[in-house]
Amino acid sequence: MAKLNLEQLKERIAKAKANKALWESHLRECYEYALPERNTIDQWSVGSKKREKVFDDTAVEALEDFANRCVALLVPPSTKWMELEAGSEIPEEAEDEINQYLEESTETLFSHLDSSNFTSQIHDSFLDLGISTGAIIVEEGDGIQSALNFRSVSLSELILEKSSRGIVETVFREFKIPAKDIKSTWTRAKLTNDLKRIIKDNPTEEIELIEGVIKEGNGFKSILLYVKEDKILMEESLDFSPYIIFRESVIPGEVMGRGRVMRQLNNIKTLNRMKQDYLKGLSFQANPIFTATDDGIINPYTIKLAPGTIAPVGTNDSSNPTLRPLPMSGNPQLIDFAIRDLQDAIRRSLLSKPFGQIDETPVRTATEMSIRNADMAQTSLSASSRIQVELLERVVANCVNILKRAGKIADFKVNGKEVAIKFVNPSTRQQDEAELAAYGRFMEFMQGLPPEVVMQKIRIEEFPVNIADTLGLPESIKRTEMEMQQMAQQQQQMAQQQMMAEQQAAMSQQPQG
Repeated sequence: MAKLNLEQLKERIAKAKANKALWESHLRECYEYALPERNTIDQWSVGSKKREKVFDDTAVEALEDFANRCVALLVPPSTKWMELEAGSEIPEEAEDEINQYLEESTETLFSHLDSSNFTSQIHDSFLDLGISTGAIIVEEGDGIQSALNFRSVSLSELILEKSSRGIVETVFREFKIPAKDIKSTWTRAKLTNDLKRIIKDNPTEEIELIEGVIKEGNGFKSILLYVKEDKILMEESLDFSPYIIFRESVIPGEVMGRGRVMRQLNNIKTLNRMKQDYLKGLSFQANPIFTATDDGIINPYTIKLAPGTIAPVGTNDSSNPTLRPLPMSGNPQLIDFAIRDLQDAIRRSLLSKPFGQIDETPVRTATEMSIRNADMAQTSLSASSRIQVELLERVVANCVNILKRAGKIADFKVNGKEVAIKFVNPSTRQQDEAELAAYGRFMEFMQGLPPEVVMQKIRIEEFPVNIADTLGLPESIKRTEMEMQQMAQQQQQMAQQQMMAEQQAAMSQQPQG
């Protein structure tokens, strides 16, 4: 690959930053109301308050439930949620043997994945996905427990460049790091004299850097830019990008995703305002305003109407005492119905408590809950196919590349032709359940047909294998082509022996001449 031009690189970064600036106001509001603790769009001092605009926790709790449900449906911990299998260009006679080996490779991959920090980091990325766009880095681990390591990247650090392929491939990340950590993090970086001086005199000083992975042809190029001096500290070629950017919903022409919080932002803001008014109304009811007679002149501009205060008035009715509570004309309880409707709408959108609160719903039968769970799994992740393409497939491919480089598995490519990915997570299981139901109905219909007609038209011998594949059973239970041939020969020999035995028995029963 050709060496990068610094001016062209700076121009690309500037254009990507200008595009991101159009989103910052929108993103800021989403984080303020739904994920205040992870709001890094604005500058915050350590320990500062971040929840001052939150009067109702529905969006905050629902977004946490959304991330938890994404983990449970797509990448459940300690569960094999995908399988490597022979690709489309593998000869049929070699599929069984290759699938058995790929089953071992899948076990190796998940042993490293389960021992890594994948679950915690992907959960944080799913939180950002619920707002707009998730991002995670897949890199080599320390090798002590796992050869894999994952890092969730804050949306505030990302600078994304548009791509004509529909997925984000060129990524820049703007961040600060202590000067002393630069060389240990990027061992191939060539430090400038200014950086060397800072590391020597003030090693804890925060240095602003831009790390980038740029798509070029069939490969990628990694760069590290020192912002203060506009110097490229490192430039190297990569076979794959460690950055994985994924969205659930995207409008054509936009690079940032539009998450569920973004789509519910008006409801969330309205709910917070209504909850604020509701709390004020309750406060006035709990601590009412009193009126007291005053012979002086009343100035309405100096009267402060607040819960528990006394407002001087010219006179009170003679039938009432001098001090009396001010009648309340409104009823804050009426707001409660609107608040509950908004809370339910936000929870439904973010897949939080889809069956309602446990203490507010009637007891349901197991059959009803099973149907409801199936319906929720089918409709909850409407864009799960996009998440599989942009996240899961690339996570698996990157993990395979890292494990190959570490010598943990053999050299093969996960490209659909040589090796393909079959997802067996709960999100895709519903499709398998529907396929199994179709097998069952077909077998019921076949019982009413003559067996010879069925054998002529349908390959019945393929049913057990197809059902085993649909259920996701291990390849080890299937017989190989050679084993099936040996079994067929044994059955043929047994049939011949039985025929010979019957013939000998018949001959022995014939009368002697």
